[in-house]
Amino acid sequence: MSEFYDKYKETIKKVTRRNYRKRVIWVNEWMGDKSCHYCGESENACLQFYPYDDKIRSLSKRKGLNEDSRKEIVELINQSEVVCANCYLKLDNDLIDIM
Repeated sequence: MSEFYDKYKETIKKVTRRNYRKRVIWVNEWMGDKSCHYCGESENACLQFYPYDDKIRSLSKRKGLNEDSRKEIVELINQSEVVCANCYLKLDNDLIDIM
C-alpha cells in the first residue's frame, strides 16, 4: 500500500462515509415536500418513485452530487410518480388505474 494511504486511511474512510450519507440524504431531501400522487400520504419514509425507485436509489448512492453526475437520476425522477408504499404495491399489481 502507498505511504499516502497509510497516513490518511482513517480520514479517507470518514470522507467516504460522509459523502455516501450526503448522496443518500439528497434523495430524501428531494422528496421532503412531496406527497403520494394517489392518496396524499406525505410521510417521507413511506414515499417511493414509481416505477424507478430501486434504480434511482441505487444510482444515487454511486453518483456524485454535482449537476452533471445527477442528470440520469433527475431524468428518472422526472419520469416517475411519487407514491406511498401502499399505492406502489397497488400499482405493481394493477389495482390502481395509472391513467
